Amino acid sequence: MSTYPLWNQYPELKEALIETTNLIEKTLFVRNKAVNQAMKEIFKAHGKMIRPAYCLLFSSLGNQSEPARARHLAASIELFHNATLLHDDIIDDGKIRRGLPTVQSVYGKKAAVYAGDYLISACFKMTLPYSQQLDTQGLLTRAMEQVIKGELQQLSNSYNPNVSFRQYLTQIKGKTAELFAISCLSGAQEGGLNKQNQQLSFRIGLQIGMAFQLLDDLLEYTQSEEEWGKSLLQDLSNGIYTAPVILSKEKAADFFADMLKQEEWSKDEADSVRQILVEAGGIDKTRQLAERYTRKALKLISQLPSGEPRNQIEQLTRALLQRKS
Repeated sequence: MSTYPLWNQYPELKEALIETTNLIEKTLFVRNKAVNQAMKEIFKAHGKMIRPAYCLLFSSLGNQSEPARARHLAASIELFHNATLLHDDIIDDGKIRRGLPTVQSVYGKKAAVYAGDYLISACFKMTLPYSQQLDTQGLLTRAMEQVIKGELQQLSNSYNPNVSFRQYLTQIKGKTAELFAISCLSGAQEGGLNKQNQQLSFRIGLQIGMAFQLLDDLLEYTQSEEEWGKSLLQDLSNGIYTAPVILSKEKAADFFADMLKQEEWSKDEADSVRQILVEAGGIDKTRQLAERYTRKALKLISQLPSGEPRNQIEQLTRALLQRKS
């Protein structure tokens, strides 16, 4: 089974992630053929599995972790994450995801909605056998609430040329960083870490998630569509103004006053957008902020129990800042 190349550096973690993926594939089945195929399609391209990786690594920090329980927890987080991707592509009318046509563009929006709904129910079912040992249901419920809040704030700010950077940070905290935080916290709980380290794990996840989303928003404007694996300028087309744009508007006000009125761009216009973001400093400022959040995360990681799991958490967090997709 192919996996994200980064995991080749972590053989034990890679094996655990493969087992987690196999667990997901064995779990997913509905009788409606179109929905069943649509639901499984999103896992064919093998996503990065970043969130379940953090869950597994934080689990291994403690001395009470049970491998099967940890994998079920990691699988539930990946199911939830992919459900949000299915729904995002429907809302954004996204055509490409992980370098392949999106589920909604191939099977239609109805099948994609039902597939996403089923994945959400499956993520709760996955952790049900362990609900008396861990508050997995509560964590997943919190994750769902925070992601929806972040998405709703993004919806409220769509096509708003005056969206503030503070508003942007609030929405990415909800839609992305909270799930990273839940991944780390749930792993820490599964491994039996004390309350202080559980709270620390949550804070680490928030910092990692903020850095991750900032870099995601940066890569949309710096990578080719083939490298990025998603439609370029999709956020801009949907009136979603992310860090590179918001941080460039002041120095390129006239340019964006016209460009933000458009919903489609030619290749030349897309190249112009990229060039302006570079010249106005939005690209550099976004990367600097992602680096700042990563440094905050690394400082907190140094307070975790020492050992190989902590070393791997640190290495992974550093590596994510260098990714190109």
